[in-house]
Amino acid sequence: MIRLILADDEPIIIKGLRKLIDWESFGMEIVGHAYDGNELMQLIEELQPDLVISDISMPHQTGIDIIKEIKHRSLPVHVIFISAYQEFSYARDAVAFGAIDYLVKPVVKQQLESVLDKAISLITELNEEQKRKGKLQLLERKSKHEEMQDALIQLTDGNLSVKTRSYQETAEHLQGPYYSVLIVEVEHLMEESARWTEKEKKLIEFAIGNVLQEVIIDTGIGYVFIKQNQHVAVVSHDDMDVPILLAEDTQRKIETFLKLKVSIAIGRPVSELLKLADAYAEADQAMEMKYFVGLNRVLSYVPLSKAHAFDKQLYDAQWDVIRSITAKGWPEVQASLTVWLQMIKNETFGNRSLAVSTCFSSVSFIIQELSKSGVRLSERALDKRELQQLLALFETFDRMSDVIIGLFEKTYNELDSDSGNKDKIMLAKIKQYIDEHYREEITLESMASMAFMNPYYFSSFFKKHTKQNFKQYVTEVRMSHAADMLSLTDLMVYEIAEKVGYNNARHFSDMFKKKYGRLPMDYRQDTKKTT
Repeated sequence: MIRLILADDEPIIIKGLRKLIDWESFGMEIVGHAYDGNELMQLIEELQPDLVISDISMPHQTGIDIIKEIKHRSLPVHVIFISAYQEFSYARDAVAFGAIDYLVKPVVKQQLESVLDKAISLITELNEEQKRKGKLQLLERKSKHEEMQDALIQLTDGNLSVKTRSYQETAEHLQGPYYSVLIVEVEHLMEESARWTEKEKKLIEFAIGNVLQEVIIDTGIGYVFIKQNQHVAVVSHDDMDVPILLAEDTQRKIETFLKLKVSIAIGRPVSELLKLADAYAEADQAMEMKYFVGLNRVLSYVPLSKAHAFDKQLYDAQWDVIRSITAKGWPEVQASLTVWLQMIKNETFGNRSLAVSTCFSSVSFIIQELSKSGVRLSERALDKRELQQLLALFETFDRMSDVIIGLFEKTYNELDSDSGNKDKIMLAKIKQYIDEHYREEITLESMASMAFMNPYYFSSFFKKHTKQNFKQYVTEVRMSHAADMLSLTDLMVYEIAEKVGYNNARHFSDMFKKKYGRLPMDYRQDTKKTT
């Protein structure tokens, strides 16, 4: 609709103009009316009309004064004058200053309609011209911006030569002396991606882009582009505090206006555009840290200490979990799970993929050992593919830890409530004790007492579940450990005999030969030949 203001110092004239024709049929809407020149100019500023129909002789400011002011300010407003005066000089002055036409009172309907047709044509033509100019300017800006984005993507990839025109233009726009890379990532996209449609994701991307446009591009300090499905900003600055302040401002505005939480990672400032690849790599690595320190943060790059092997500590922590599940109450199980998971977090800090893979292999080991001990587990607990997909889903290590503890709590409760598992738990407890105390004297009576059974019933119970008698099982555990020591250490045979619970080395050798078909020293020599 064409926005129209009527102006005359006589209210009856304005009332008559309103009723003279059907304005809506001309695609026009009367948005205001004025009774003097000052009021008219104020309305033009406030309402920004497309067309004004005004008496040329008005109090305070005449129509000629008004049209001069419109022309001086280059306002996109067309004017039609009406007056009771018929002097040619008024019409000449009005048209000279840009009026569409000049109508004499009383206004004739047909004449007004004719002038309105002319006004509609001029307004439409002006709008089209403005649209064309706007599109051209937009295309030029878009083209320039896209060229800059392409150049910065190449720079952050390390693929742009100093000799190229793109590099020279980028250097002109970003003059330093320092350059920083910021990466913006929306929280909860991974876990909630199933709930967000592609259209919603695009809207979020667009909205965040608008905030970054206001904070970074419109202020002239840098450019923004999309890389690896993340918003990336390259900023030029001379104050080392600028990147952090920008990140905090951006994060605050995104949360205030979009109700979204984001993490923003920052690489260390560099003094050359060619080093933007290093700054981007550091920002990317800093973003990894949110997995360990938490969401919705500004993350500055900090070099990580070199990782070291922790296989032995992890193995011991895993067995602590297994022993707790099979022999202790839930508070003890939860405590051992917490220690185990915290160890993985500490040792894999900064490397998300390593943290996930370590948790997966560690959980798989615990489940496997529980299963081997005879404990019945649900099929879901044994589904490694589903477990691997689940652990990779979480955006923070702590969230993954909570879920893992929850899974083991469910498993523990299932074991505790399953009467068939109670015997297996007791058996696992006995086996655990034997494995830990095989160096000591272990008797049928002492183990029966631990199981709250008489020795005869315990012997039957043990053989029923293991298909071995108790003494045979203890001997096999001792011989297995002895075989490991023969293969992996230089201990004397009598020393090994003592370590696996035999005071008599000859008796130990006889039992070892009975198990493995060779004397201990022969076993050691044969093992070394094959390694």
